[in-house]
Amino acid sequence: MSSSAVNPASDAGCGSVVSHNDLLIVPAYEGLLRSNQLDSLDALFSVSDAESLTKPGLGPWRQRLRLTLNVSGSGRTFYLKRFANPPASVRREVRRAGYDAKSVAGLEWTWMHRLAGEGIPCVKPVAFGEDLHGSRERRSAILTAAVPGDSLERFADRWGDSDRGTVRRLIPPLAKLVARLHGRGYIHRDLYLSHVFYDPTTGVEKSLCLIDLQRVIRPRWGRRRWIVKDLASLNYSAPGHLVSRTDRIRWLKHYLALPKLDASARRLAHRVVGKTKRIAKHDRRRTARLQTQGGSQ
Repeated sequence: MSSSAVNPASDAGCGSVVSHNDLLIVPAYEGLLRSNQLDSLDALFSVSDAESLTKPGLGPWRQRLRLTLNVSGSGRTFYLKRFANPPASVRREVRRAGYDAKSVAGLEWTWMHRLAGEGIPCVKPVAFGEDLHGSRERRSAILTAAVPGDSLERFADRWGDSDRGTVRRLIPPLAKLVARLHGRGYIHRDLYLSHVFYDPTTGVEKSLCLIDLQRVIRPRWGRRRWIVKDLASLNYSAPGHLVSRTDRIRWLKHYLALPKLDASARRLAHRVVGKTKRIAKHDRRRTARLQTQGGSQ
């Protein structure tokens, strides 16, 4: 039996949404999707004139696209993720999340609403749809609005010594953002500077938000291990020419809300440093493998 439907239960406890055709849509965007003829799952999967953001290592079952839609006579950027016949391991991960989501896009939709409900700044959802065969996902898609600013990774690529003041000013809000995420029980699992957006046009305390929530989890056990991985990922992605050892210690003190590192905090720092080294080693191997695969094609 085939079904093409969305599951309102996957949005339980979140902000209001409307059901339109086979999509769930944030009400403010319903007219926009209708006027741009993107108000069905088929329409989202038919988009072909968008910019592909596919990168090496991204499975063929998933696509990421950047598209521009007409909003009151001007162009506005949106991002579309599409998933078709995800592998069994991914489907199991969706089920293990425990939030009634039945698809990859459905789970990310859920995380966006739940994190926003917890006061954690994150990417804004627009629409979501899924096509199921029984309980098995055939395909799903999620559309999101572009986040103001740019990723901290790209800012860091442009920044130099003259920008160290900005780096230091961002230490407290970034630490508070991650502390709030972890304090509410969530783990990002892709917590690199590339997934933290910075908007320099607003006040520094409200300038940061998280994107790419697909792999978020809320584990009941083993949270310390996952926290270490999140912190190590962030530490690894912070470039040494901009972020000194003193900056990193200052960041950890803000994250832990401590005036100075005690014995427990120092043990945490030691674990983060060790995990950072393992991430660096893994990343070097992955880069070498992808280069080898690319050269053999």
